[in-house]
Amino acid sequence: MEDSQLVELIRTLTPEERVLATQLAKVDYFNSGKFKAYCPVLLEVLLQINDNPDNQIWDKEEISKKVFGQDTYVEGRLEKTMVEVHKVVKSVVQMQHYFSEENEFQQQFDLAKIAHKRGLEKRYVQSITKLQKQIPSIDSSDRQNLYQHFLLEYEFHDLDSLHNQLKGDLNVPNVLYSLELYLWLTRLELLNRLLLQQKVAKIDHGEVLMNVQEEIPDRLLHASPLLNINYCIFLSLSKPDLLSSDISLVFDLLQQNESKLSSANLRGLYAYIRNLCVIILNSDVENSEILHVLHKLYQDNLRRGYLHYQGKLHPATYHAVCQNAIWVKKIEWAIEFSETYKDVIIDETDSRDFYKLNLAACLFAQAKFNECLDTIPDSFSAIGHHLISKRLNLKALYETKSDLLPYRLDNFKMYLARTSPKLLSEQKRQINTDFLNLLVQLSTSIPGDVKRAETLIKRIKEKKQAAEWRWLLEKAEELKNPRLKNKPD
Repeated sequence: MEDSQLVELIRTLTPEERVLATQLAKVDYFNSGKFKAYCPVLLEVLLQINDNPDNQIWDKEEISKKVFGQDTYVEGRLEKTMVEVHKVVKSVVQMQHYFSEENEFQQQFDLAKIAHKRGLEKRYVQSITKLQKQIPSIDSSDRQNLYQHFLLEYEFHDLDSLHNQLKGDLNVPNVLYSLELYLWLTRLELLNRLLLQQKVAKIDHGEVLMNVQEEIPDRLLHASPLLNINYCIFLSLSKPDLLSSDISLVFDLLQQNESKLSSANLRGLYAYIRNLCVIILNSDVENSEILHVLHKLYQDNLRRGYLHYQGKLHPATYHAVCQNAIWVKKIEWAIEFSETYKDVIIDETDSRDFYKLNLAACLFAQAKFNECLDTIPDSFSAIGHHLISKRLNLKALYETKSDLLPYRLDNFKMYLARTSPKLLSEQKRQINTDFLNLLVQLSTSIPGDVKRAETLIKRIKEKKQAAEWRWLLEKAEELKNPRLKNKPD
């Protein structure tokens, strides 16, 4: 019973929605079925059970006794009453959604349509004209606003068609123009997501990307800054090899039009710019310029809340910001960031594992390897963080010349062999396998063996996709000249 749609929905109700559901269950309009007398009782029982998570008993016979007050369980009666209660609860969540502030346009639009159907044509025209003035202009509209423009232009078309004076264009050009803008922006936003996904997953997209560059009219690009920026992102993501100049082009265009775009759109567009930086780094790990650009982007977007989701940080974002700061030698900033935001991490555990991983990474960067080993969390349910923690552990063991390193390397090898077919993409498996193989070679090399070190340096430079590539190259350089290990930055 706890898996029923009704119980699942009840678990999501806010305090205000619970009160409203209790009230509506007593109103004939919302509760008019055969078992309407029992609906308020059943709803109250289900709410009480839901409020007692430590002792929840979703037993049909027990619930039936509380609702119907009889010792004899009648098959099907409780289920039929649940159906009627479900209708009441659905009405509550639908009303809350429809009458929410962000749905105000649809409310006013529907009221205008209702006025038209009731013969109040003058009121109808006044309403849609007022709505047209209230929504953002084309040059500052997002996808939802463009759709609203289309709806309103179509209403004016219907009105002109109804009173066709056999002159004029019936507003058809405006309808088509708003429709084109909406469709192209929707298409580009979806294509950009597909192209970005293609960077990390194997996707057969067929002919979906064909002819976009040739088809999109320049007049639309000039009319909508948001469309133009998305098109610029599309062109960048379509390239086999991204350049720093591609990011600059998107960034400059975004900055020129920031005042016209909403915070929600800016959040998404800056996310694309950060992803473009990461794509370049994945193919050119030695690009220190992009590392610094990305660090500045993280700082700016963090200040403006563009990295947050409902006031919280995703664990992957939390670690990425910290790690990038370490790469650009901003270790103190990385520590301060990790401390400041440790209480707003999505899905953080009581043991603060995500925070500890960031702290361990900072300790490693400060060459406090033993403290790092003591801080690294034992395991993560998230495979990405689990791999990061395992690699960090191996790196720290290497730095401390620990006797445990060979055993942990074997353990990591077995982990990759058993886990990769189930949970890891081919790319993730390969970059971790490359890291493992190169670290094994490093650990079995003798410091000062120049020939061996040069061979390793060459191999590492050929494996730029390997995880922890910068660190691996640094350690190979130290093998060639052990005095580098103690050389200050």
